[in-house]
Amino acid sequence: MKENDAFQLLETIGFSLTDWKGRVLKAILVTQGNRDAPVTFDEIYPSLRNENLEKRITQSLIYRSLSSLEKDGYIEVDKSRYKHRYWTGIDIIHAALERAKAKTLAGLNERAKQSSSDMESISDASVSSLAIRLFETSTGTSSQQQARFAQGYDDIYSMSVNTVYGQSRKGDVVRICLDWISSESSEAAERIMDILHLLERGVEIRALGHTMWTPTDEGGARLSAFYGSIRDEGLPLILKIHPKTERTYQFISRNHNGIVLIVSETPPTATWIPRGANPYLVDEAISSFDKDFKAGIDAYQGANVGSDSKS
Repeated sequence: MKENDAFQLLETIGFSLTDWKGRVLKAILVTQGNRDAPVTFDEIYPSLRNENLEKRITQSLIYRSLSSLEKDGYIEVDKSRYKHRYWTGIDIIHAALERAKAKTLAGLNERAKQSSSDMESISDASVSSLAIRLFETSTGTSSQQQARFAQGYDDIYSMSVNTVYGQSRKGDVVRICLDWISSESSEAAERIMDILHLLERGVEIRALGHTMWTPTDEGGARLSAFYGSIRDEGLPLILKIHPKTERTYQFISRNHNGIVLIVSETPPTATWIPRGANPYLVDEAISSFDKDFKAGIDAYQGANVGSDSKS
């Protein structure tokens, strides 16, 4: 092992040759020389005073260093006489370094576990939730009570993340109407893939479409395959189809807190409506969804049932 590497490892486990502990230990070793006998403070002190030190050395500083060295096991002390006697050796130093090494490794392992936990927490964290919490803490008002608008699939999805997905926790129910994105069914499948982590956290997702996808459509085939794999894993996603001709509310919601309401499909435009702003509209939309959802058929089965299902 190179000398610099050894010095670096010594510092890593908490022993530096350049601090006062290291200097005092060195002074004891030099004072002992080849003698296998303990040395007194009066014998140690002159060798330290003779060093070219930037800071004036005091006796109290040396005594504190001796106490620290004794506590860590680098030296042994004979306190049977008025003047204490100090000694050390390779075996004593070896044992002390072993303890320091074990203590350092235990600390590093603990920090590694904490770092791993922190990384997992940060990885799973919803930035939208953090942004909302920061906003609400700073302003003292609820961001959920502010209506907002979005245009285009990306902006609407971002709005949904901020108001619905990012707020969802285990036991929550997320409702998603699918008709407004039926013209881009492949993108619909990708969006559902994006919320897979919600299912893994225990969020129940109820998705409802009034237009039947078929396995011959690229998006429909991907959606059916995805839904089949999710159902096989036992995750709480229920995708139903309830064919009907009349228009109905298109929205995304979490529980009854509010809805991301699609107000136009060309171009796709949505608005976030908190329940406090319009409780009648929010409750009516969710009630309509639940009625159709209850009467609908499982989409995985529906690919083969087609238009024969009950309306």
